[in-house]
Amino acid sequence: MTTKQVHIYGASFSNFVRSVMLVCEEKNITYTTGFEVNSITVPFHSEQHFALHPFGKFPVLVENDFILPETASICRYLDSDKALQPHDSKTRARHDAFCAHLSIDIDKALIRDYLIEFAFPKGENGEVRLDVAKQAIPAATNALKVIELQLTTRDIIGGKNLSIADALLAPMLAYLSSVPSGFNLLEDFPNLTEYLARLMTHDSCQKVLTANPDKSIAKI
Repeated sequence: MTTKQVHIYGASFSNFVRSVMLVCEEKNITYTTGFEVNSITVPFHSEQHFALHPFGKFPVLVENDFILPETASICRYLDSDKALQPHDSKTRARHDAFCAHLSIDIDKALIRDYLIEFAFPKGENGEVRLDVAKQAIPAATNALKVIELQLTTRDIIGGKNLSIADALLAPMLAYLSSVPSGFNLLEDFPNLTEYLARLMTHDSCQKVLTANPDKSIAKI
């Protein structure tokens, strides 16, 4: 595990930036966040940003001259002693596979295609496009079913100690829980609601997930 201070390039409201923050908190790694790198402002989607991440995304980990993009890879690097990962090789492989599902398909269904409509509404006068949100509900609901099924094993998420998969998932569910009633899909998944409540008993989740984000979920 690195003992040096690291910088997380990106916005602190990002669910993936918050995932890295959670891992840093669990590992007692000192960190900063923001759009500066070595005290120099690096604007979003600037030439300098694309030099950090070839597809202009965040987070990007900066540790002196070491640059590392992609959330799951960052989390595994910070967890070099594998304390936040299963010890059995096959279970750890399944954990990594679920982390990939979370980073790609589940994030798309819950965040990119659903929650972003509430956080950054593109409707007239800045209103939430309810028709767009409703169209995204089936895929988002299916993603929650996949999570709920994974939760039944308790060997990848939902264990006593926070895993990297938990850290990837916790900010998504925390944001989903703040969506207005009627669109808060967690209301139909009591097991996931209870799981989120257990996640929030961790000091790291209390610190990171209750912090005021730069951009909050908009009200309908």
